Amino acid sequence: MKNSELVVIVGPMYSGKTSELISYVEIYSLGRKKFKAFKPLIDDRYDKSFIVSHTNTKVEAVNIKSPEEITDYIDGDEKAVFIDEIQFFDESLKNIVNKLLKMDINVYCSGLDLSFKNNTFKTTTEIMGYADRVIKKKAVCHECGEYNATISYKKPDEENSEIDVGGFEKYIAVCRDCYEELKQKENMAKLFD
Repeated sequence: MKNSELVVIVGPMYSGKTSELISYVEIYSLGRKKFKAFKPLIDDRYDKSFIVSHTNTKVEAVNIKSPEEITDYIDGDEKAVFIDEIQFFDESLKNIVNKLLKMDINVYCSGLDLSFKNNTFKTTTEIMGYADRVIKKKAVCHECGEYNATISYKKPDEENSEIDVGGFEKYIAVCRDCYEELKQKENMAKLFD
């Protein structure tokens, strides 16, 4: 009987998603259980060889371009696989995650559920659909200071792509009300440009 579990940690930037993922890694590490961690090649903000939280906790990880590469690194005796920043992977991630679960490997994923345009990330949404447990994190709103931020707001710049890696220099976490206010201000500023 397979007992594998899929846990998905989602929320805006600065909500502690990666820190929570790393806390699960620590459990397996302390228990001396074999695991592998992966991160997308595109995410090189802090370190290419480590999953790193905004608070600078980190765990060694394999840098991959596509989800299919994960299976190249799996020996079969792992108890868990950890995948950070899942929004940067294509939808084939769901096939790899389901394959790992069938191998009786627990899978822990973290990533953004919403883009700065307040759209869902399709890969994250699909993985959440398969999850045994979804942990929805919030952040402190950068504007009003309340612990109710659910959206990553991108400071106005020329780059409009929803896939745009960055940190504090580009993004803040905001609540819905502050997001709407910021978008209104942004639209007003465009009118007078």
